[in-house]
Amino acid sequence: MKPNKYWWNDGVDKHELVFDTVEQIAENQNQRPKDNLNHARLYGNAYFSDLRGVTSAPRNSKNRVTLNIIQSMCDTVTARVAKAKPMATYLTTGGSWAMQQKAKLLTKFTEGQFYQADVYKVAPKVFLDACVFGTGVMKVYEEDSQIKVERVFPDEIIVDDLESRYAEPRQMFQQKLVPKDVLVALFPEAKKQIEEASSHEDRDTEYYYASEQVLCIEAWHLPSSKGSNDGRHVIAIDNFTLLDEEWERDTFPFCFIRWTERLLGFWGQGLAEQLTGIQVEINKLLRNIQEQMHLATPKVFVEAGSKISKAHINNEIWGIIEYAGTPPTFYVPKTVSGEIFSHLDRLFSRAYEIAGVSVLAAQSKKPAGLESGVALREFQDIETERFIMVAKEYENLFLDIAEHMLDLARGVAARGDAYDVLSHGDESIEKINWNEIDLEKTEYAMKVYPTSLLPTTPAAKLQKVIEMLQAGMLTQQESRALLDYPDLEAVNQLATASQELFNKIIDEAISKGRYNPPEPFMNLAMGVQMVQSAYLKAKIDNVPEKRLDLLRRFLQDAVAMLASMQQQAMAPMPGQPMEQDVAQQGARPGAMAEQEMAQEQIAAPMPT
Repeated sequence: MKPNKYWWNDGVDKHELVFDTVEQIAENQNQRPKDNLNHARLYGNAYFSDLRGVTSAPRNSKNRVTLNIIQSMCDTVTARVAKAKPMATYLTTGGSWAMQQKAKLLTKFTEGQFYQADVYKVAPKVFLDACVFGTGVMKVYEEDSQIKVERVFPDEIIVDDLESRYAEPRQMFQQKLVPKDVLVALFPEAKKQIEEASSHEDRDTEYYYASEQVLCIEAWHLPSSKGSNDGRHVIAIDNFTLLDEEWERDTFPFCFIRWTERLLGFWGQGLAEQLTGIQVEINKLLRNIQEQMHLATPKVFVEAGSKISKAHINNEIWGIIEYAGTPPTFYVPKTVSGEIFSHLDRLFSRAYEIAGVSVLAAQSKKPAGLESGVALREFQDIETERFIMVAKEYENLFLDIAEHMLDLARGVAARGDAYDVLSHGDESIEKINWNEIDLEKTEYAMKVYPTSLLPTTPAAKLQKVIEMLQAGMLTQQESRALLDYPDLEAVNQLATASQELFNKIIDEAISKGRYNPPEPFMNLAMGVQMVQSAYLKAKIDNVPEKRLDLLRRFLQDAVAMLASMQQQAMAPMPGQPMEQDVAQQGARPGAMAEQEMAQEQIAAPMPT
């Protein structure tokens, strides 16, 4: 009997319908788990009985030479692409000053949420799943009013092929083995039913399990339209429905990344699948080479009845062999044909072409003759362009994660629970409350950008120091200080300290209404320019007048301080020559430039 297709309807026994539906779909898709298992075996170069993590050595196994192209390609691409830490940033679409401030805090909120949920630790594993299985899955969910993420094996996700032929299913299932004690802790009211549920050990007794596990299925059905109220979320075991609630969101709690999109269907095609034929052929050739090499040992043919002693056949120099009749014949078999190795080289080259990875990248080597940092970075850019599409998919994964987190945070706040996230800035830790930054989806646009791409190795940092010195971005003193230990981050922080300070002054004036006066040791010429630009931008954004007054006050104080410093610099000290004598002797160029800049700032029109 076919299962009821409308398991999400009210008034029906959910757990039986959900299990029947999943069983029917899984029966129609029994080839996909087999393919995933095969790809896992090829990648891990080991025998997996299934994807539960149970491993055992294959029967009649032999120690054979292997060359795992699939593992090498997948690990190389993952190291290249997943080393980046994309961050979602928010931009208002024609918003007011208040909306812009919320967007800035929303960016900090998301950054703090990413680190709080360990997104950057889980995402590379999900990307590796996309390489091996074709599709990587990350679940974004809420537990105890906290937003969390976890890696999900693709085999746990069940979708109907017909419904998801355009990769947009309306229902989705996750089947997972869960220890009974964990379920009891989550659903204490159903303790009796959980303990009576069929254990996984009852179905498969081949292996021993340290905990008693039960198959749990979580099912979602998206609303047909906004306000239709037919969305459903169910958690069930084989004998009981643990949870049955309405599902209002228009998305599933999963984020997906695919190595390559298929023409039709939900699941992607992985790099392991693309290289399976080559890997199998390489394994066959290596086995043949190994067997031939073992057989290619010298032999001695001795005629029966020749009365030749085996002791006479040795490696002694000028050894004497006494024989009667036919003398012994020494035979050395031919080695492996060179055509086999040529065929192996062609297979390797084809594998690298499919993966878009060079042989040097897979071996973590650099091309010969490329010594300068510019040349090496150019080479790396060329390497990156080979899999730029999958890199874009990886960045889009973080946009999806951020969107899910915002929806969950909005739901937690709607229940009346306080939801705070700690944002770790360069100098301080800021607690951000969701109620202060909530924006509707129509009020902002999301973009993603990678984190700092400064060199990480000492050699690369040293090369960067040399380039910055040649470009005039560092002084001789700064460059010599960096030769002992190239800490570019510290130098960059020092070089941009003035700019960061004025940005902080501007931000606190506009966002918090706090005034920070100028100080004589500041780069006041730079500060006047930055604050003037910020004032004009704030004027356009309709920032409140009280906050604009703080910027005007800073400009007036800074210009007055510049004028005072100029007068002090030009006034002769007792016992020093007059201005004409100084002019005749020649003034210091740097001091003259600073005075000229100060004069320009003083002469500039003040905002009113």
